[in-house]
Amino acid sequence: MAAGRNNSLIITTKTSLQGLFILLSLICFSSFGQQREQPELIKEIDSLYRVIYKFNYYDTLSYDTAFLSFERKINDLIAEGQRSDHKGAVYKAKNVLFIHLKYKDGEEYDLETRQLLDETIDYARQKGDTLAYAQFTYLLGNFLSSLDRYDSSLVYFEKALVIAESIGNKSAEAASINALAVTYANIGRDDLAVEYYRKSLDVARLSKDSTQVLTSYGNLATVHGRLGDADSTMYYADIAYNMSQVFDEPAIKWHAINSLTVGSYLQGRYNKAIEYADMLTQQVRPIGEDGFLITSDLFRSKSLYALGNTSKAFTYAKSSLEKAKEYETKTAEIRALEWLVKLTDRAANYKDAFMYQKALTHIQDSLSKIQTNAQIDAMAARYETTQREKDIAALQRLQVETAKQQKFKNYMLFSIIALLVTGILSIYSYQKRRITKERLAQQKAKNKLLQAQMNPHFLFNALFSIQLFMINKGQGMNALEYLGKFAKLMRRILENSRKDLVSLEDEMSTLRHYLDLQKVRFDNRFDYKLTANVAEATDELMIPPMFAQPFIENSLEHGIVDRDDGLIEITFEQIGEKLKFMVSDNGIGLTKSLSMKKKDVHESMATKITKDRIELLRKQLKKNITFNIKDRFNDTSEVIGTQVIFELPIDYRL
Repeated sequence: MAAGRNNSLIITTKTSLQGLFILLSLICFSSFGQQREQPELIKEIDSLYRVIYKFNYYDTLSYDTAFLSFERKINDLIAEGQRSDHKGAVYKAKNVLFIHLKYKDGEEYDLETRQLLDETIDYARQKGDTLAYAQFTYLLGNFLSSLDRYDSSLVYFEKALVIAESIGNKSAEAASINALAVTYANIGRDDLAVEYYRKSLDVARLSKDSTQVLTSYGNLATVHGRLGDADSTMYYADIAYNMSQVFDEPAIKWHAINSLTVGSYLQGRYNKAIEYADMLTQQVRPIGEDGFLITSDLFRSKSLYALGNTSKAFTYAKSSLEKAKEYETKTAEIRALEWLVKLTDRAANYKDAFMYQKALTHIQDSLSKIQTNAQIDAMAARYETTQREKDIAALQRLQVETAKQQKFKNYMLFSIIALLVTGILSIYSYQKRRITKERLAQQKAKNKLLQAQMNPHFLFNALFSIQLFMINKGQGMNALEYLGKFAKLMRRILENSRKDLVSLEDEMSTLRHYLDLQKVRFDNRFDYKLTANVAEATDELMIPPMFAQPFIENSLEHGIVDRDDGLIEITFEQIGEKLKFMVSDNGIGLTKSLSMKKKDVHESMATKITKDRIELLRKQLKKNITFNIKDRFNDTSEVIGTQVIFELPIDYRL
């Protein structure tokens, strides 16, 4: 399987994960087998679930043999169910095909899977099957989550939850809420993950779904462990462990032992943490479920180090890293590398520390480059799930009402099109030349801005800071970290300079990198606040890149340079279809700054280039863009800093 597919919180071997996913899908769709008509058709579809167990999805040579006949068979059964209007058979057969496609590797199969889910959701909506509508909407969220498209998956999980609530299906509600929690955990929002896991637990209790209750306790133990909450980790892990014994759920039991290991370490009970790690090893090692040992090996290493056994601490840290690589679990690989960097640094083994830091930076960089699938994004998903039904109904009414007039309209439309084509051809050449000229001018302005932003002054200061780290004893790792951040910032700015628009999320991330580096350079004599108050997801709003950076640099170099408590505030606020963002500081103010220094070439270039970019965007977008710099005043009319305000039109990711 491709990396990124195994996103379950409970880590298993590839074989058992395949079986677990098929089992959950069978449970989810068992209700569709309750129709009495055509029992032979249902029985034949059920037999195909068992066929999936026999496939080796990691042997691509078998794709062209056994898979072809299997796919023909399941498609024939789907067609038969549709001809006889046996909806239960259709849903079951499509679920079998979904499971099959999910385990096949390659982008072409991802496209097939998405098409299958979209078609099934439309089919359920047309037939008025609300439960099937909720279940396949949930599966679509699950599929998008497996592709790391978390914003879109959240939209579909929320939609599945709304549908489940509308029909009072508590099991479907609990599953949707739990999926939202898992997704928030995947994007690092453990605070929201805790909130949704608790909601999932409450709903599961009402539905008396013991499996869902047990899963919720296990997930709560895991997320509290990541948050470093020792007591809550132990509390939920202990409940999950005892319940797993009662209901004979070994996978959740091993998951709970992992959390008990983490919780014991967080409580400072290092010998107890090692005992739990030993218990888990004894249970999973004989059956080859080594994936469960990734976390326990890591916290066994930390416990051993706390007890003074550095040699064994290294051994288990490396074991955790090797298992994380084997099971393609990037987040676990990152945690193991971070710990190894600390171990080698504390042992003054700077060569190995550099090696692990380099590997860590490579993984983090690769994860940051995951791109959202262009076929659908969160905005399109929101539109589709809330408006599509109304659009289809309105279109059908319109077709009925205008059927008698269609011939006349077609004739008029043809005449209008002929006239429009003539007009379009006459202005095409002129428009093409004008657009090309404006694009060239825009690119030239961006190149100038890049040169003004990444000036030799900033490069010299950054490299000088690195040199100081290297000279000072014991600062080698700080130099490596600073150099890594500096390289990442350079790469980000160079990449964004080639784009007309970047997401608000990318722009904010670039500014954070820039300001964090500057804090190091200025010995933390200033702080910053970076906030966004927008109605949409920050990765859906598109804006021109690097408008604010030159003025942030002016604040650092001329506004707050002599302060020990400097503060720079960058605020993004959505106002209708415009994005207003402000750069404020608590420095000496614009007027005093201009009177105390000579005209600076870099500053004047940055301001001029910004004005040039604004003028180009006004022409290109045919929308007004405002830009203003002024002093900030307090209640007694004293100057307390400088403020730069922009208002830009918002675009959306297509």
